[in-house]
Amino acid sequence: MAESPTRPEVGLELVNPVAGTRTVFIATAESTDGAYVEIEVTYPPNSPPPPRHLHPSQDEHFTVLAGVMHATVGDADRALGVGDELRVAAGTPHLMGAGADGAVMRWRTTPALRTGEMFCALWEVARDNDWQPNVAQLFEVVSGFGEEFCLC
Repeated sequence: MAESPTRPEVGLELVNPVAGTRTVFIATAESTDGAYVEIEVTYPPNSPPPPRHLHPSQDEHFTVLAGVMHATVGDADRALGVGDELRVAAGTPHLMGAGADGAVMRWRTTPALRTGEMFCALWEVARDNDWQPNVAQLFEVVSGFGEEFCLC
């Protein structure tokens, strides 16, 4: 029997034991009337960034809580330490990855749209593939969230 889809809820924790990541929902589209989704994410040391991407109609705000995050926004590279904030405007290509000690980051996406559902779907495809989905499986997931995510 197939598991029911994971739904974003305040306090929901998504852990990938192979990647070493932990995502906790602080706020969801439902809890903010669609205004934003906010998560706290823990990354292991030297975790690889996602591919360069953009969010066509959403702004992002990141705050580093522990460790260092390396970000490329547009063509500019930047290292972000504890307390540093980064805003990424809708339509701006970017990527971020953790430094040598790993990192913890608070991440708000405005408006929420279906971002929470996308995070859950990405976690599910990892869970359903022994925590190591291939690129085609990940691409299939993000392709269903064109308003939230675009590879560039």
